[in-house]
Amino acid sequence: MAWFGSSSSRTRPLIVHIDDSQTVLAVTKLMLESLAYDVIQATSGAEGIKLAEKEKPALILLDAMMPGIDGFETCVSIKRNPKLQGVPVIMATGADAVKDVEKAMACGADSYIVKPLQQDRLKTKLEGFIKPKPSQAA
Repeated sequence: MAWFGSSSSRTRPLIVHIDDSQTVLAVTKLMLESLAYDVIQATSGAEGIKLAEKEKPALILLDAMMPGIDGFETCVSIKRNPKLQGVPVIMATGADAVKDVEKAMACGADSYIVKPLQQDRLKTKLEGFIKPKPSQAA
């Protein structure tokens, strides 16, 4: 439940959001920014992992269903990556079947959220993993 980020000047927690849909990326970015998070986005797992390695985010929000290397495979790669040790992953999926949730958790996801994302549910999920910097604590 630590606060990560490679930039000591960063004042808000950073989330890397990985999704192949430009519409989902745009809408989710607005939601996350309104909840006081910084966001960087990627349209593929490989791109998202590179961004995360460079920026050391507080959390990775990862779409489960993507063409090519899907979110499940990407999650396994993230969890095996020593540079991303301790970074929580929340899988976002349009499928809320028990088998999809079980698959996400088996791949190492720390949690999951069902799409379409709703701001109040997203906020609750994020607050379970991201704590403010000590200077922001009340």
